[in-house]
Amino acid sequence: MRHILRSSLRSALRQPWLAHCRRHERLVRPLFLDLAVTWRCNARCIMCDTWRSGELNPQGVAGELPVGQWQAILERDADFLREVRKVGLTGGEPFLRPDIVDLVRLLHERLPGAAMSLVSNGLLTGRILKALEAIRGFFPGLVFSVSLDGLGAVHDQVRGVPGAYEKSLATIQGARELGFTVTSGLTVSHLNYDQIEPVHQMLKGLGVDFSCNLQERGSNFHRDQAACQLEPQQAQEVRRALKGFAHHYYMDNLRRQMEGAPRTLTCYAGLTSYFLTPDGQVTICNLVGDPLGSLLETPFSQIAESPRAWELRRRLKDCTCWSQCEVKNSAASAPWSLARWLVSNPQRVQVLRHYARKLTPRGR
Repeated sequence: MRHILRSSLRSALRQPWLAHCRRHERLVRPLFLDLAVTWRCNARCIMCDTWRSGELNPQGVAGELPVGQWQAILERDADFLREVRKVGLTGGEPFLRPDIVDLVRLLHERLPGAAMSLVSNGLLTGRILKALEAIRGFFPGLVFSVSLDGLGAVHDQVRGVPGAYEKSLATIQGARELGFTVTSGLTVSHLNYDQIEPVHQMLKGLGVDFSCNLQERGSNFHRDQAACQLEPQQAQEVRRALKGFAHHYYMDNLRRQMEGAPRTLTCYAGLTSYFLTPDGQVTICNLVGDPLGSLLETPFSQIAESPRAWELRRRLKDCTCWSQCEVKNSAASAPWSLARWLVSNPQRVQVLRHYARKLTPRGR
């Protein structure tokens, strides 16, 4: 518990400075990076078009920076990135990269003070577990996440792959047996709006932390059209299920916003966090795909200080999205918002226990 209090105190003391820098357009070193290591994907999800990578990203593998180029970038930008606290690896499906172990090793070596998570669809069970076994040898503290969008055939239907549920479940169980902290997320849609509690209970029995989010549109999902809207009774069922997660900052506030409450968390995307694409482009967040610049051509700090970057930050000043990746980063940057929620929460003891478990991964 002491390490949680120390971390929270540091973040709380930093928040006024970050707010000052944001208000006066003063650049700060990033605390969080999310990196899509590939756009290639072997699923056919209904809520994401990244799997159409052949059409959307005809360069395919040729458009992905190899480990050697990421190494050169990290060495050049070492000073600007020296305060990074968390790296999130996503895709596409990261394990379609045969060099994913080497990339994780590089990031861990170059950003040794950063926690790291890796999100997968879990379909390539054998390949994934072999890679995780190698990663365990040098970074057992990696947090591994497998998306699970329903039980049995529901998950298969959402993911568009027959047998996806059994494969994903086998990957989750295998990763747990290897000693990794495993989390899982569900993206709510008209196909699985009634699956929140069943999936949560199943994963709870496996010792896997659960969260859920609504469908989103944006660059990381290669979707510009609006996400499929829930019917009124479906949305009511989701709100009812979310009442069982009053201890969970993201899901409790998701419920409140579905009930009409405004977002109160300041967005720090593009100031304390950035989203990086497989070809080395820097973007402001995982939903806004307008590139700020290429890391192959320009140092990170220069990209972050550009007029275009400040223009997009001003655009996000009153952001109302509730994208899970960006919310987590902003909440960690602005813990006073989380503190206000905690103080008013009747389940605050349960909240502290929940986040104590999350901040103490197995194997660390």
